[in-house]
Amino acid sequence: MAGRWSKARRKQNMRTTELTRRSLLISGLVAGVGVLASCRSTAPAPQSSSSVTPRSEPVVPSPSEPADQAARPQGDLYGVGVYNTQEVADELVYIDGNVRPFDGVPKRVLITGSTAGAGQLAAAYLVKRGHTVVAHARDAQRAADVRRDLPRLHEVVIGDLRHLDETRALAQQINALGKFDVIIHNAAEYRISGPEILSANSLSPYLLTALVTPPQQLSYLSSDQHFGGGLKLDEIRSGGGIGYPDSKLHMAMIAMAVARLRPESQANAVNPGWIPTWLAFQDGPYSEDDLRAGYMTQVWLAEGVEPGSDITGEYLFHQGMDTRVSDLVHDEDAQDHLLAAYAEQTGVTLS
Repeated sequence: MAGRWSKARRKQNMRTTELTRRSLLISGLVAGVGVLASCRSTAPAPQSSSSVTPRSEPVVPSPSEPADQAARPQGDLYGVGVYNTQEVADELVYIDGNVRPFDGVPKRVLITGSTAGAGQLAAAYLVKRGHTVVAHARDAQRAADVRRDLPRLHEVVIGDLRHLDETRALAQQINALGKFDVIIHNAAEYRISGPEILSANSLSPYLLTALVTPPQQLSYLSSDQHFGGGLKLDEIRSGGGIGYPDSKLHMAMIAMAVARLRPESQANAVNPGWIPTWLAFQDGPYSEDDLRAGYMTQVWLAEGVEPGSDITGEYLFHQGMDTRVSDLVHDEDAQDHLLAAYAEQTGVTLS
């Protein structure tokens, strides 16, 4: 999740979370056969008619079983200490118990990077409101996690954005599901190598924007860290590494370019703030901004019924336009140079 360094709303101390220790039940010797060690989690298991495969053996899905259904969810519900903070888990509980159905026309919504953090919170909220939500997971394991956490999801598409061949395949999966009303480009990687940051946080959002059938509304998650970013055109063309701040600048610039080149679509960059998610806590057990406000801008835009939610071509923070933004974000020449570098690297042109 993206950070907001200069607009501190509140300091939060990370509530210490202890990883749930899985208890092991070991069977005894089976006469004439051998020793069978079977490990079962004490965490709630997903509903399934298939038998449980022992952890000591490779998990092989049956021909009729999707790969993500063969993986078993990690940890307890909402993955505290595994992929979510206690704060995110508490907010998911709040959503489940308090959010009421939407009284308008339900939307078809795709959210990338929606297996944890703000992406999962936006997905949970929109599902509870009655929208048709498709989540995106990096791999089968994370797909199993989010299916357990949000069982009312319509579908989960799978693709690791660090690998552009998987991103292209992901675009095909998305298009096969039909046109979406809303796509929220939430996925982001942090503290990985520069080339992986380039692929996951910069090239992949561009490819998905170019290859997926354009929706009515798009949101691109940025960050205050974009102030420290640069165009890095040579690095994009060569496939070299870029930094996280560069990628957050690129996300904002893609949003502005889409709003300009596709006026029939509503597109904005969204800064959720530095909120208490697993990604943010990689820099230490603190956050500066309100967790709920960090995902509600995406919900507000997706539903599009409240005053001001029809805004386009802007950089937003907590349901308001943020004028404190890098000059490069709204620089049309810089946007065109960025898109040209993307097209040269990927062979795909955004139109």
